[in-house]
Amino acid sequence: MALSNPSHPAVHRAKNSASNPVWMDALRILLGLFLFIKGVSFLSKTSDVYYLLSQQQSLGELSKAPLFFSIVHMVGGLMIAFGALTRLALLCQMPIVFGAALVVNPQQGFRTDNTELWLSILVLGLLLFFMIKGPGRHSIDNKVFRHQPDLS
Repeated sequence: MALSNPSHPAVHRAKNSASNPVWMDALRILLGLFLFIKGVSFLSKTSDVYYLLSQQQSLGELSKAPLFFSIVHMVGGLMIAFGALTRLALLCQMPIVFGAALVVNPQQGFRTDNTELWLSILVLGLLLFFMIKGPGRHSIDNKVFRHQPDLS
């Protein structure tokens, strides 16, 4: 009858992201690496990104936007992959991916061959998923910031 005792540690075990399955950690790492690679590819396609953005706003306001997007994707992607300040990194990615999913990529139309649009929607869904579920057990957040119970 030890489990019916409310002071028993198994009864009061809080559900947190450290109890997420390992496949979620792998998915978070892949998402972070994808965003990092996307940031690097933005650097090589700066003129293309600048052109797409210039269709929406005045040119003077957008001269540094591609560089900003690249840095946010690269730094944020690595933070997500390692699980360091994960929710902050996810939050910083959301406006960029949201803009890509709703403003930039729909310009090519809502067709099945518009893979960038569907990829942006998928990445946005994963960002929201990890905002809710948390970084997982194999993350810096879990190792450094999670309170480890004293087992003595």
